[in-house]
Amino acid sequence: MLVEIGLLALAVGVFFAHGFWLFLNQRRIRRLTEVARESLAHLVTRGTVNVDDIDALRQLPNNVQVMAFLEMSRNVTGAGKERLSFVARQVGLVDRAQKLCVSRRWTRRLRGARILSRLGVVDPLVQQLLSDPHPAVRAQAAEWAAAQPSVPVISAMLTLLADPATQARFAVQDALLRMGGVVAGPLATFLERHTGRAAEAGLRVAESLAEPSFMPAALRLSCSEDVGVRIAAAKLLGAVGDAAAAQRLIELLDDDDSSVRAAATQGLGRMQHWQAASLLAYRLRDSAWRVRRAAGLALRSIGAPGVLFLRRALKEDDAFASDMAQQVLDLPTAAASG
Repeated sequence: MLVEIGLLALAVGVFFAHGFWLFLNQRRIRRLTEVARESLAHLVTRGTVNVDDIDALRQLPNNVQVMAFLEMSRNVTGAGKERLSFVARQVGLVDRAQKLCVSRRWTRRLRGARILSRLGVVDPLVQQLLSDPHPAVRAQAAEWAAAQPSVPVISAMLTLLADPATQARFAVQDALLRMGGVVAGPLATFLERHTGRAAEAGLRVAESLAEPSFMPAALRLSCSEDVGVRIAAAKLLGAVGDAAAAQRLIELLDDDDSSVRAAATQGLGRMQHWQAASLLAYRLRDSAWRVRRAAGLALRSIGAPGVLFLRRALKEDDAFASDMAQQVLDLPTAAASG
């Protein structure tokens, strides 16, 4: 019993000692973080290099440096981000992050990529991490690559559009969109050479850019056997909106899949292609509700000609057409345009 009491007392003592140590350590971390924030604020906002502030940052623990720099990175852009990156190099944070990027442990590689991404550091390591075995690292590398729109980086990013990991694939699409028009040329070439999942993801990126150079690929892929590819191609055709796109969308109104028909209908409405108003009105009778609704909204977006067809549909014997026409006509203008 005495032994058990002694062990219990020891366990309680260790518990309270550990808690007291944590309390003191948190206070110390808070105090050091305040020092780091103050030194960084001086260096970034004043635009001058103060040796004392640099030395103060160098003497801080690595974890405190990381917290302070990442916190500051969320609040600065442009010249401020460049000064922050310069200071990070001076205190050795960039060198340590680069070493983390080549670690055998994926969690360390992820941490290194996140630090370099937040600091806006341009480094060829990003291409290496874009092919990392772990999807979380690839996703973080894609976010980092968005600030490095060079031809090799864009090429490496495009190959990841077929990434089996959803997290990485979505991160790549988002990064390509943030790169802007610089990806249009390489993406058009990519779409001309690919099919399947890669093409579908590329078409979704192309839809946001809506460059005429995507038209050949969009027309070709709109004939794909893959339903998802045809849907994405139809949306891109609606975004580009030229005569050839309108003609192909009209053909897709008779597609076997209702999702493709709905996408084609939405595309014609997005283009406000009033010449297709009668065909859109016919789709108010479609067996699929999503197609009927897309047709009604498309007619409403066309303006007066479309509204005329909707009013005519109210008097039709077809219950599908009259019901959808009534629903769309009753919508407020803002809801109909959305």
